[in-house]
Amino acid sequence: MSDKVTEAILALNRQLDLPSVINKMLDAAMETTGAPMAAINVLDDNGISIDFHYRGVDPAIMKMLGRGPNAVGTLSQIPFEGALVIDELTEHPAFSGLPKGHPKMGSFLGCALRARGAAFGNLYLASKPGGFTKVDEETVAALAAAVSVAIDNAQLFEESLERENWLAASQAITTALLANPGDETAIARIVASARDLSGAAAAALVLPGLGDEWIMEFTDGTNAEELLGLVLPSDGFAMSVIRAGTGTISNQPPGTTILEPVRGFGPTLYAPLLAGARTLGLLMLWREKANRNFDDHDLATAQRFSNQAALALQFAELAHVRNVSNLLEERERIADDLHDFVSQELFATAMQIETISDDVPPAERDRLLATLEHVKRAQREVRGVMGQLQGDRTSEPLGERVRRELVLAQESLGFVASLTVDDWAAASAAVEQDPTLSDDIIAVVRESLSNTARHADATSASLSISAKDGRLSVTIMDDGIGPSGAFSRHSGTSNLANRALRRRGSFSLEPINEDAERPGTRAVWNVAAAT
Repeated sequence: MSDKVTEAILALNRQLDLPSVINKMLDAAMETTGAPMAAINVLDDNGISIDFHYRGVDPAIMKMLGRGPNAVGTLSQIPFEGALVIDELTEHPAFSGLPKGHPKMGSFLGCALRARGAAFGNLYLASKPGGFTKVDEETVAALAAAVSVAIDNAQLFEESLERENWLAASQAITTALLANPGDETAIARIVASARDLSGAAAAALVLPGLGDEWIMEFTDGTNAEELLGLVLPSDGFAMSVIRAGTGTISNQPPGTTILEPVRGFGPTLYAPLLAGARTLGLLMLWREKANRNFDDHDLATAQRFSNQAALALQFAELAHVRNVSNLLEERERIADDLHDFVSQELFATAMQIETISDDVPPAERDRLLATLEHVKRAQREVRGVMGQLQGDRTSEPLGERVRRELVLAQESLGFVASLTVDDWAAASAAVEQDPTLSDDIIAVVRESLSNTARHADATSASLSISAKDGRLSVTIMDDGIGPSGAFSRHSGTSNLANRALRRRGSFSLEPINEDAERPGTRAVWNVAAAT
């Protein structure tokens, strides 16, 4: 091996960024072989050029050609091992012509380049007077082996920088959401960061809406305005990703039902936001058609970012729920204090004034009775404030109260219980007719989930609410050790049964599968509810 080749190999392995490795390889190949033209063509798995670096060709000509060549014709004959050497390119059997304006090639040497054992692209050398020799083949083989190591190192370096950037973005988003759970700017940053770091043209964050709808709530990049607010087709591929909780990559938007603003994109990546077994959202990334495909590394990186974002959203949701719950509890405490101290004191004062007024002259009596009216008016105002404070929780939408209970129960359960409602409108109508029904439903949900967390040793639980035919039922099921363990607090279950009896209903507790090692538990609270 010549000193020139050795120096080139050493120089290659001093490079840490991929473009520098490629450019150094081109310089070394031209210098050691004497070829006046050289190029490295980075190819995807289908032989399509995704990046092209060259030497010895007028940039104006390359601009006219528009892109690097795909692995077709003679270029498709380059072997994975060894080299393809041709004295005159146009005489090769697979030669199918050159694009208009392309410079003449003459002699040609083509060699495959590898990275991590897989094809990375091809090295092309051309137009050497007298053709390429066996020594040139050996030289290029040595350089190709060295550049393979250099490419590996450069890619590892790039990936480490990429991971660092993704991690920094995740930490910034998490910090912002924990500081302000309702900060939509921080949520929008999830989408903008993912698009920027992945080199995507457009990105969208899909979140659950009403019923079974999933909506593009945050968008960034190309077609952002057209994408914002779109509902995912129920039969679309993205919905299958949400249901399965498994990310995917594709060279084009997948599926048969594709939203119009998405049709013009090319490489696609879908990464669900997973928190345990629960899918909180879906990150969608699209590149332009001419760009390289997403690969497994891209998917793994985006999935880690999405899962971190899911945890941030989950913590933010929990913080928000706790804040709301604490606020409502504080209002109830204030209402109780108003009743126990202020209202009672006003009542006692009114009684004293009435007693005193019977024993004083008429003139003073009139003044005392006027004062008494002021006291009674204050009593009425205090009662009004008490009623408003106490009514805030009951007047909340049922759906919001139920979801808050599920979030609050997550910490003690160790997982998020699933929720299904056959008809929110019917359930809400029943609660509107009798607001206290909402309090009973929440008590049933809270007591049941609390018992499941304490005694069932369950790994999953589900809550379903049904309202039809003048009845409302709440059903809680888990996969735990059965009623004997899950609901040993008799006072709690007795309370639920009493609540049901007061509403002309029943409460039942039974194993789901009595013969199983872990029979699970089904608790059903069924009451009369005019809808």
